[in-house]
Amino acid sequence: MASCRVDFYVPSSDTPDGRYTLACRVTEKAFQSGKHVYLYCQTPDQLTQMDERLWTFSSSSFIPHGLLGKTDELVRVILGCDDPSPDVAEIVISMANTPVSTFSLFSRVAEIVGTDDSERQLARNRFKFYRDNGVEPVTHKV
Repeated sequence: MASCRVDFYVPSSDTPDGRYTLACRVTEKAFQSGKHVYLYCQTPDQLTQMDERLWTFSSSSFIPHGLLGKTDELVRVILGCDDPSPDVAEIVISMANTPVSTFSLFSRVAEIVGTDDSERQLARNRFKFYRDNGVEPVTHKV
């Protein structure tokens, strides 16, 4: 199996909205690749916000998606708070505070970095986890 690629996306905007918009943009790009995507949310509230934003973040497009356990297998973008499973997706986009412990089961993990100091420290911890497990993450400031 090919190794997993891990990317960290750091929003250029320091507002919480910047993180959500960035997550939508990364999800859209992953969706356009034709692969199945799992958007890993930290909390049910975050999941609800992402669910709403994926329908409306762009005036020229939307990302069809469903919630884990509440949609059919034809939907390529799934949102959930449960640990990612390779049965659901090939790509994980994570807004969680903890690393994707099963990262090696996926072709790609995209970590969306938060905007405040505590969220950035959690991202540093996730970065270290991947590095300690043999992956050299790539950071993108967008």
